[in-house]
Amino acid sequence: MSRARLYKTEAIVLRSMDLGESDRVLTVLTPRLGKLRVIAKGIRRSRSRLSGGLEPLSDVHLVLAVGRTFDVVTQAAIEDPHLGLRDDLHSTAAAWYVAELVDRFCEANSDSHAAFVLLGQALAGLDASPGSVSREVVARWFELHLLDAMGFRPELTNCLQCGAGIEPVGNTFSPVAGGLIGPECAHDALGARPISPEALKVLRHLQRSQLTAVLRLNIPAAVQREAERILHAAVSAVLERELRTRDFLDQVATREMNPVGPGAAEATAPAVGPEAATLR
Repeated sequence: MSRARLYKTEAIVLRSMDLGESDRVLTVLTPRLGKLRVIAKGIRRSRSRLSGGLEPLSDVHLVLAVGRTFDVVTQAAIEDPHLGLRDDLHSTAAAWYVAELVDRFCEANSDSHAAFVLLGQALAGLDASPGSVSREVVARWFELHLLDAMGFRPELTNCLQCGAGIEPVGNTFSPVAGGLIGPECAHDALGARPISPEALKVLRHLQRSQLTAVLRLNIPAAVQREAERILHAAVSAVLERELRTRDFLDQVATREMNPVGPGAAEATAPAVGPEAATLR
């Protein structure tokens, strides 16, 4: 049976790249078809009926026509533009980060429903007013649950070496092995690093919780930084590469800790943004 010429799908726009004088190639995540690259022809023309509705980080409904190289966007309707992400630099940075994570993990023609749902939840959380949500918590929650959805759930309950239950004190976390190692089984070859009882408690809580239950979780700064380092190492070990948005996040975090006056250098958008995205 031949494939239908037209098909519909919900999608979240991960990034975009200008093509020619008026077109734009979009990388989108769909619930059932995985990650797709599609082309929006003429979208950069002022009279295009598609303009304004296909911005990165937006949740949209698409009608696509099968094409030779890229499938073609024929219709688009906005489900949620996540406009609040543009109002706060830290929310913007965190949103680009979770989008790049999904972009790296997901492939075409794969079941991406779990990743799609998680990304939608994370973007909705980050879209809230800065005072009503901890953006760092959203990022940590997303890392843990995306790793789980992709088959790399970090082991935070039992020792990876012997299987014994983990007590709060004296443990290490191995990004390469993907979880905790008890004090009796510590092994430098696994690249394990100490993990504090406080950080372990936070990671366990985030791993077993829905996002709505932790949006306003208040984590001490030192514990937050430790949890970030642990999960950054875990993600990097799985992907075997660094994420470009990490630099943007670090710029924003540094700027918040050390506010700059007028005329000082501003944090700049990451290379995965709509102006500089590249096809891969």
